[in-house]
Amino acid sequence: MKILIMAALPQEYSPLKKLLPGRRLRAKKPLKKFTFKLPAKEIVLIESGMGANSAEEALRLETAGFSPDLLIFSGFAGGLHPDLKIGAVCYAAAARETSSKDLFTFRFSRDLHDYLAQSLILPVLAISSEAPGDKRALSALAAGQLAVLDMETAKLAKIASEKNVPFICFRAVSDCVDHDLGFNLSDISDGRGRIRLSGVFCTVLRSPATLKAFYLSWRRSSAAANNLCRSVAAFLRIPAPALSEMAGRIRIERN
Repeated sequence: MKILIMAALPQEYSPLKKLLPGRRLRAKKPLKKFTFKLPAKEIVLIESGMGANSAEEALRLETAGFSPDLLIFSGFAGGLHPDLKIGAVCYAAAARETSSKDLFTFRFSRDLHDYLAQSLILPVLAISSEAPGDKRALSALAAGQLAVLDMETAKLAKIASEKNVPFICFRAVSDCVDHDLGFNLSDISDGRGRIRLSGVFCTVLRSPATLKAFYLSWRRSSAAANNLCRSVAAFLRIPAPALSEMAGRIRIERN
């Protein structure tokens, strides 16, 4: 079984490298790529960078000569509902972009639904936006249902639907609906959506008050990463025949 995992940032997948066996760094450019081995499974993990455009470019590049049996995106998200606390692990049951009325609905088998429920992984609406935005205002788009804010899910759902690739997206809440990051992601990332320490240092030099914001963000992200990667590792350890059947029955409907 061939499984492709995408993550935007090292912070989102670093704990996973310790949880899966047979890790090898396969490439550093154009995308950082790792491989892992589990019984009857070949797992490739790529670091795509933040944002829908980076995710789309990374996916198209990686799948040019490779068709995965399962595509997984694993990353952070902002909570858009007061019940979603820091570290809560979710999966996208539906996804939409803020700039479009299209809704992508994920259809899973009963076995997969049961597994996710038993693992306390919550179903959410993933609302994708290229800019962080006002979470309070964006939460209105969810009409009261559990929802998260991210950048990539809707775009990847669209591509997976077009290519008929089984796709599941896992998210962990790294900031709640009332949290303000306290800094602009565009100030600390490059054109491919990768965090640059030089950008962090320059931001702190310009505004020392952002040092506390970066520290709090790091603490929240660490908790989210640990929970997220434990959930993804456990999911990947489902025996290959069962996981293959679950993946083969994933459908994405565009409404």
